[in-house]
Amino acid sequence: MRPLPAWVKALVAITVVRVVLGAITPVVPEEAYHWNYACHLDWSYYDHPPMVAWVIALGRAIFGDTPFGVRFVPILLAIGTAVVLARFAERLGGAKAALWTVLLLTLQPILFAVGGTGFPDAPLLFFWSLAMTLAWRAIDPASRPDEALRRASAKWYWLAAGAALGAAMLSKYTAAFLVFFIFIHLITSKRDRRWLATPWPYLAGVVALAVFSPVIYWNWTHQWASFKFQSVDRLKEAGEGIKPVTGLIYVGGQLAAMLILTLPLAVLALRRDARSDQPVHRYLFWSFVPMSVFFFALSWTRTVHLMWPMPAYVGLTVAMALHIARGEGSIVRFYESKARWLVGLAAVGLIGAAAHAAFFLPLVFPMRGLYGYAEAAAKAKEIRATLPANAFYLGIGRKYTCTSQLAFHLRAPTDVHGRNLVGRKGLQYDFWADPVALQGRDAVIVVEDSERMSVMEDALRNSFDSVERAGEISVAIGRHSYFPVKPVQFTFLIARGYRGVPAK
Repeated sequence: MRPLPAWVKALVAITVVRVVLGAITPVVPEEAYHWNYACHLDWSYYDHPPMVAWVIALGRAIFGDTPFGVRFVPILLAIGTAVVLARFAERLGGAKAALWTVLLLTLQPILFAVGGTGFPDAPLLFFWSLAMTLAWRAIDPASRPDEALRRASAKWYWLAAGAALGAAMLSKYTAAFLVFFIFIHLITSKRDRRWLATPWPYLAGVVALAVFSPVIYWNWTHQWASFKFQSVDRLKEAGEGIKPVTGLIYVGGQLAAMLILTLPLAVLALRRDARSDQPVHRYLFWSFVPMSVFFFALSWTRTVHLMWPMPAYVGLTVAMALHIARGEGSIVRFYESKARWLVGLAAVGLIGAAAHAAFFLPLVFPMRGLYGYAEAAAKAKEIRATLPANAFYLGIGRKYTCTSQLAFHLRAPTDVHGRNLVGRKGLQYDFWADPVALQGRDAVIVVEDSERMSVMEDALRNSFDSVERAGEISVAIGRHSYFPVKPVQFTFLIARGYRGVPAK
């Protein structure tokens, strides 16, 4: 038997770390929210397509409602992303390029951390990588060395790329940028623009839309709610003028969370690819530029989430690996000589972040969406035992945080409802609760952060016949006596006779 390639050994070691971290790190609010998706399986959802729900549903069917159950399939997808990109880099630049692709995926903190968690980005990164590599196999004759099969196989690569694109769009709407970058590459490449005169790229688009059709169907049956939210509503804030603060925050976030260990190499790869006359380098260049430029420009008019441009870094990762494998110069020599130190530094950072999430490290700002919900769920369950059997839970807090975490820790996704019941926007919770069906029933209300009581008290009293206090709990963050942090506080109320959503 031939020995395992170095990139496979590296991937195995990295996967062991990922599995351990995935098992011990508490579920974050976004993951709890998507776990609720998986408990309400549907063709699509208000703020995301359905792939993340299907992925988590499969994991919880195998490992139950645990952090590892939420992350099991995303971890498999992260392995798949690394394998697809490493094989792509290996065909282009040999074994060294494949190894560096795997290492560079680890050296980009958010790309590594989110790639194996219950976020839509985990399937997005896998299917984006798959579509990108399949499209290149269709475009590039050298990718199909058998002359007799070049023309015959190209059409199948196009159709397979379309299916992968559709799956990426089932993961997150930003996958549509893959269409733009491939089109820009084709139209700017003298060698490859001939494909625009064939039916295959367009048939690939038809296949992608067919795979994406569940989302279209859901939107059609829900007044196009998700499409409106992710387009008109998202861009509405952008019309309010230039906001330098949000732009600087975005740039700082990308540097700190994506490029902190790879910035010199990324600049080198982009500069060389922009000047290169080799089609593959131009292809990788365009895989990064359209999405990254769009979100950079948008960030100066509204807040842009750190993870939105993440797929752009997939092609950049391969580009950086190819330049290390083929290039020379001080930057390449630095990364080759410091590879172990860089990987070790990344590992320490990731393990430290996981330890902070699980146990809280002193002198580090706490992740407040992680603490206190087990205790709050236990208290809420105790109070509910004193109410009629048809009583429900109502979580009030930041967006979906309190509601989702409460549902996860209670393992009661159909009994926990959101603030939409009292006239506040609840995102996907707007579609899960029927206020009419809940009328007349009592509720246990859990309010995250006692300061919210003054804001929500009138809305709660307008929605129920009576509301009375049922206690408070204060949960300390961390177990040390040095550098104390403000505890997490929850207020509990018993509400009787739900009236429905109050009139505006």
